[in-house]
Amino acid sequence: MPRFFILLPALLLGACAYHSSRSSIVVVTDAKGVVETCAALGEIDGQESLQSIMTLDKTRDSVITRLKIAAAEMGGTHVLASVADIKWKGPDSKGTVYKCNP
Repeated sequence: MPRFFILLPALLLGACAYHSSRSSIVVVTDAKGVVETCAALGEIDGQESLQSIMTLDKTRDSVITRLKIAAAEMGGTHVLASVADIKWKGPDSKGTVYKCNP
């Protein structure tokens, strides 16, 4: 039983998502006009199993972070997702990744 308490912090830290320099430049938006001239790369989902036990603000931040990381891995610059709306109440955490040229 004591081993479990030692491993618990490591398990909790492993569940966190962190930005990299590539993902920090990805824009998450709910405005279609922002991405209308961009090339769609694919669909992604920012869902995680811990979402049901987290507060809504933390859940929204986590979903946005996971969307940004996934978009950066696909080479995208923007994500069109409903979670970008400050009034987002869930449960939709999906988005479309776009590559926009400057």
